[in-house]
Amino acid sequence: MWRDGWDGSQDHMSGGDWWLMGFMMLFWVAVLVLLVWAVIRVSRAIESRQSAVGAVRGEHRETARELLDRRFAAGDIDSATYRDMRARLEGGDPDTR
Repeated sequence: MWRDGWDGSQDHMSGGDWWLMGFMMLFWVAVLVLLVWAVIRVSRAIESRQSAVGAVRGEHRETARELLDRRFAAGDIDSATYRDMRARLEGGDPDTR
């Protein structure tokens, strides 16, 4: 295991042991990359599962019309803006109504 160096001293890193150290570094880098990949994959799976559960429970996303109605009811927009936006959502020209 220990090798004699050119000057008679013993050195464990002389000769072919450098490749082993390089292999160990590559091994740990690969383990780290694999761990990061697994964490990302699991977090995306959990997020996907949660959104699917929400759809199964009957939760629905607010439509554009519902959002417009809610903003008008809260006083965020005035009646002229509400009529204009509602006409655009319904596919009509707001100026003809």
